[in-house]
Amino acid sequence: MKKMFYLAVFLTFCLKTIVAQKITLVQNGKSAYSIVMPEKATIVEIQAAKVLQDYLFRITGVSLPVVADNVKSTATEILIGHVNRPEQNKIDYTKLKQDGLLIKTDNTKLILTGGDKKGVIYSVYTFLDKYLGCRKYTSDFTHVPQQKSIVLSSINDVQLPAFSFRETYYNDVYDPEFMNWHKLHSFEGRGGDKTQWGYWVHTFHSLLDPKEYGEAHPEYFSFYDGKRHAGTIPSWDGSSYQPEAQLCLTNPDVLEIVCENLKAAMDKKPEALYWSVSQNDNVNYCRCDNCAALDKKYAAFAPEEKLLSTHGGEKYPALGSGSIIAFVNKVAERFPDKIISTLAYQYSRVPPKDIVLRRNVNIMLCSIESSRNDPMETGDKAFSEDLIGWGKLTDNILVWDYVIRFSNLFAPFPNLRVLQPNIRFLRDNNVSALFEQGNIQSGGDFAPLRAYMIAKMLWNPDIDIEKEKNEFINACYGPAAAGIKEYIKLLHDNNQSGKGVKMSIFGSPVQEQESFLSEKLIAEYNRIFDRAEKKVRHQPEYLVRVKSARLPVYYAMLEIAKAVKTGSRGAFVTGEDGALIPNPKIVNILYEFVYHCLRTNVSRTAEWHTPPKEYLEKYMAFLQGQTNSK
Repeated sequence: MKKMFYLAVFLTFCLKTIVAQKITLVQNGKSAYSIVMPEKATIVEIQAAKVLQDYLFRITGVSLPVVADNVKSTATEILIGHVNRPEQNKIDYTKLKQDGLLIKTDNTKLILTGGDKKGVIYSVYTFLDKYLGCRKYTSDFTHVPQQKSIVLSSINDVQLPAFSFRETYYNDVYDPEFMNWHKLHSFEGRGGDKTQWGYWVHTFHSLLDPKEYGEAHPEYFSFYDGKRHAGTIPSWDGSSYQPEAQLCLTNPDVLEIVCENLKAAMDKKPEALYWSVSQNDNVNYCRCDNCAALDKKYAAFAPEEKLLSTHGGEKYPALGSGSIIAFVNKVAERFPDKIISTLAYQYSRVPPKDIVLRRNVNIMLCSIESSRNDPMETGDKAFSEDLIGWGKLTDNILVWDYVIRFSNLFAPFPNLRVLQPNIRFLRDNNVSALFEQGNIQSGGDFAPLRAYMIAKMLWNPDIDIEKEKNEFINACYGPAAAGIKEYIKLLHDNNQSGKGVKMSIFGSPVQEQESFLSEKLIAEYNRIFDRAEKKVRHQPEYLVRVKSARLPVYYAMLEIAKAVKTGSRGAFVTGEDGALIPNPKIVNILYEFVYHCLRTNVSRTAEWHTPPKEYLEKYMAFLQGQTNSK
């Protein structure tokens, strides 16, 4: 009996302890709590306190007062940042670093704090998201649940980011609140976030301009095909120029000029930590005797063993990193208080051997050649080997990854299933920073969903991303959500994953017309969208999103129709007189595609060019021209 008595006492004690650990912030529309921030609060701490006050009001209708920590301490406080309270003595801020966050209950108090950069504001948004059910799906779609009471169980939540730099290059994410909510960065300083980058990439021409030095000093530039190449060529859109080649990295004058111009840039932007000293965007590297000797000395393979072809053209050896690292090491020695970043890209992608990187050298490794329908670890063994090789040389690696089809932003691009395996693989192999290049234009294939998923995984690659994806779809598409999920599944089930077929970021829908964009599958996609649109035909906020999700199917149909010209998928049919005339079905799809693009402020159908109106003009000219030629 005594044992039963003691057991009952123990269970009663445990129950009381559990109950005591609960905190009632708001009960039936009333609260005894105040939000406490430091008397000399930072901008981030002030912002965090006001954000919390605002959202608690939105949720419950109760406005908690915001006070400074010079007021008398009470038992009912929400502590924001480095407040003057005894509870602070228990926090080890060194473990939180710059961006780490802490959400913790301490008796009846709630602590929201974090690292000395933006950890505090991250802690508030994470609290709202994880514990109060708020969501920031897009810049203009925020879900805030309505409730009269907020009761918290015991919390002791410490989070550190998987990557020190986290950017997903999508137009919509640069909304300031979206960036803070999802803990994102911007190398350009978008969204009002200060950037640590002075120069980003492809900087050889900025540091030693061929227009300034090319004519007088051709020896500063690449030697190949029996001569120096010190000229320029038009940029892709003809609005400016770009260098035709690279620098001669073994010329001592090149080092002096680059360092002199780099210092001048640093003096103008002393707060910037990262400075890119990196190759121009071409593969015309220097093959002079001295540069070639360095590349050969540090090459980990024979030239024929590592050949790449970025755009499907002629293959080239990817063993040019030796001369670049030797050069960048010298630059890094001149600027020990800065981090000098350089590209491992195209001809310089393969890591060198027998060379030690200076501690302040950052490697920006680019996965531009990888297939996008298979995880890079299994689908691109060559890149995986290079990543692992660089990881043995340094843990200061930023990977530049690619998640869209640049030349056709509206082409269906079924890569959602590889996003998490790729990000996890990078995290697990010494990658410290990640730049996911998405669609900086407005619009594109599932841009809001892909941006949301990537943002979540940049902070925590192990998150249940299927759950997050489904939650996003349910919220954004409402009664049509099941149809959107059905379409995504069918599209991905047919993307040739595991079959040795590469889905390239430079491809076209025409290339996929016998696989996931076959005539049969496109017909099924349209049936799915017909049903989805019908379900939300009286709910315009959902209908507009469903129509946006359908645009890639229409775009694929338009591009394939233009390529095949005639037949059941063609842009033309035979008229009564036997002549070819525009296919009315394709014309109607063209009108619908362009109208919805204009209605939803789509900026481009391809990276940096072809606005919707221009796409319409070109397509109509094609239809008219082909008709007239017949």
